[in-house]
Amino acid sequence: MASKIEKWITARRLSLGVIIALALMLFLSTLVPQQRDATTDAIAAWRLAHSHWLWLVDLVRLHSIYVQPWFAATILLAAMALGVSSLEQFSAARKRLHALSPGEEIAVSVAGADLRRVAGSRGYRSVPPSAGSPLKFVRNRWGYFGNSLLHAGMVLVIGASSLVALTGRQGVLILAEGEQRDAGKGFDFSEHGILAKPLQLPGTVRLEQVMVSFDAKNQPAEVASRLTLKDGSSPPETFTAAVNRISELRGLRVYHSAQYGDAFAVEITDPRGGVRYEKLPLQQPVAPGKAGYGNFDVSWSRYGLSAKYYADAGRKGMTGDNPQLTLRLMEGGREAARTTLSTGKSGALGSYRVRLIAVQKWSKLFFVDLTGMPVVFAGFAIIMLGGLIHYLTPPRELFAVAGADGLYRVSWRAVSFRDFFLDERDRLAAALRGDER
Repeated sequence: MASKIEKWITARRLSLGVIIALALMLFLSTLVPQQRDATTDAIAAWRLAHSHWLWLVDLVRLHSIYVQPWFAATILLAAMALGVSSLEQFSAARKRLHALSPGEEIAVSVAGADLRRVAGSRGYRSVPPSAGSPLKFVRNRWGYFGNSLLHAGMVLVIGASSLVALTGRQGVLILAEGEQRDAGKGFDFSEHGILAKPLQLPGTVRLEQVMVSFDAKNQPAEVASRLTLKDGSSPPETFTAAVNRISELRGLRVYHSAQYGDAFAVEITDPRGGVRYEKLPLQQPVAPGKAGYGNFDVSWSRYGLSAKYYADAGRKGMTGDNPQLTLRLMEGGREAARTTLSTGKSGALGSYRVRLIAVQKWSKLFFVDLTGMPVVFAGFAIIMLGGLIHYLTPPRELFAVAGADGLYRVSWRAVSFRDFFLDERDRLAAALRGDER
């Protein structure tokens, strides 16, 4: 029974199917925006453009592929198949180390003492022979185990990824300066593996300031957010999260997303005098002459609300006190109304009256609790080591068969990349014949 299971799980058809399935899932994650990475308006825009696929997207929850049970099951199956294959590869490597595979004859009538001296001086180490078998010397014997390490590394990567998918937890906060989020209200978005409970905020988190600096080419030099955590039982704790830098907070890792910019507080007055307020977070523009965009669904109108802004109304810089906001009412991809505002100004947007009240910086932050990521990185390191061993240190073998006179006939073999080692073979042959110059 065990052998049947082993044969099934290491079958080429199953392995190929699992690899193709994982590749398709990863490809899907690039086509379907993931909730943990994309903005809410980006997901809404994608769903609007692909409405005919929403029944499938929502059925199998393609907006959060990496925490779905079917994803975890697939990588677990892949880990099992690779685990069994790794054991087989290790066993095969040990057999190849002791196997006798005669190669090219390079010398005859070689004394045993001379054979051992020449082999040892050139890095060929003796392999303990079986009774009555020819002598075998190997250079770079660890090269037999390169493929084993490759498979073992993949097992670690996939196995640890399974652990992350099953037990990982993360939450996303999108905050404007001065805004806070209570622990009870939770994250704007969160996801967790099927063996984990939802992640909770360790207290009330307040965004104090978003700090963005630009270099001479108007590219972001540093992006950081300063936050305060209050839990009611200890003094407030201030911490800073920055792009490309991981922060630690109460056992959680905090990542600063590359999604940040300006949030525009807008007052909307309808034809009947009703007043509503919207806060519109827009992505930071990439250049003074380019705009940052956002699309929003609003309950107070049958239209969609599209917005764009320039960091500086004069298009001269990336910072300043005079950003320019343009609002549009959209219906089925067609513009119904438009207005352009600056701070404190108002304008007509179709039948609505809108006024720009204030502008604040905003940022998107990830709070992550993952177990197994160091093992994933260790697995990649082992994969790289296995590849280097396999391609850079292939074994070379010497076989020596004793004749009736006690002298040896010696043959040589390169396990792979034979042509690269012909000079080594020729020098070794000359040394064994005693005519090395």
